[in-house]
Amino acid sequence: MDSRNSSSSFASIVGRQREPLSEDQIQRLVAQGFTRGLAASTNAMLDAFAVRFWIVDNSGSMCARDGHRIVPVAGSDSRVRMVPCTRWDEISECVEYHVRLAGLLGAPTQFRLLNPPKAGPRQFSVATDTTDTERRSHLELDEALSILHSTRPGGPTPLTAHLVEIASELEQMAPILRQTGKKAVVVIATDGLPTDGGRNRKEFVAALRSLEQYPVWVVIRLCTDEDHVVDFYNDLDDQLEISLEVLDDFPAEGKEVIAENPWVNYALPLHRLREFGFHDRVFDLLDERPLTKSETRDFLKILFGSEVFDGIPDPSLDWEGFSFHVKSLMENESMQYDPVRRKMKPWLSQKKLDRANRPRRFFW
Repeated sequence: MDSRNSSSSFASIVGRQREPLSEDQIQRLVAQGFTRGLAASTNAMLDAFAVRFWIVDNSGSMCARDGHRIVPVAGSDSRVRMVPCTRWDEISECVEYHVRLAGLLGAPTQFRLLNPPKAGPRQFSVATDTTDTERRSHLELDEALSILHSTRPGGPTPLTAHLVEIASELEQMAPILRQTGKKAVVVIATDGLPTDGGRNRKEFVAALRSLEQYPVWVVIRLCTDEDHVVDFYNDLDDQLEISLEVLDDFPAEGKEVIAENPWVNYALPLHRLREFGFHDRVFDLLDERPLTKSETRDFLKILFGSEVFDGIPDPSLDWEGFSFHVKSLMENESMQYDPVRRKMKPWLSQKKLDRANRPRRFFW
């Protein structure tokens, strides 16, 4: 892929007008297990976040065999299996999904491999061609997947250098991002800490801090069980003013969510959206604390679609009426794979939802 997809040409797409998702695009997401509400919510996400940068770790440490790859079960739209694999297999499966998702949604996304692959360039983009012809879009997608499939892990972890380059591109984009009220997403998919020659962790943190001056949302998608690495990235949230979210793999995130909100089935579409940079306050809170009644309503409005919530009682005033309507909405949704219980379950447990929110009765 040539330089048309980098630097100034990538910056030029920020102000590009986009069409709302078509019914065909929404149905293709629904076929992947998305609720119609989640599929439709991507419209607002794409309006809010103009571009995405992915830093993809293909360093030598990605050969470690403590990863978990998501494998769809044949003949099922939503059932999956978690298969042991290398960290690189886990991350490449994740990135391949998001290459395809960016192509489906027409979401301009730049992918950067930490180290040059044996064949093809280190940097490739999807949904960035301004002519937007169907043939060109397919060629762009095919080329991106070809580069990813031919890549093997090896080499150091030069995260800092890539962050510096992205900061330079964001500097070009910043005026039009602010003018249009939009943001960029930076996703760092990695298993380790920066090894940029003589550069150290302080320089990596400084590079992240340099992004604070731009309208940006940062997602760190970890692929490791090493405590010192996980602790380092989790501590970043306290050190930086930048908007940042640290994500683990699908099952690990599911455990964190149900620890705070046990009525939620952390189904794969929720995880995919968070990896993609979906940013909403209630999504951020899912794994931090129990949702309040009003936050629960906000979450379910995203899940099922705001249009079906017209006339539904306020849960703070009439929980029984609210719960009754939620139960009826659930009847229209398919079962989803629960990564914690490892079986197909509804999107939420009505019993646990009621238990967490139904007013307590006191007897004297």
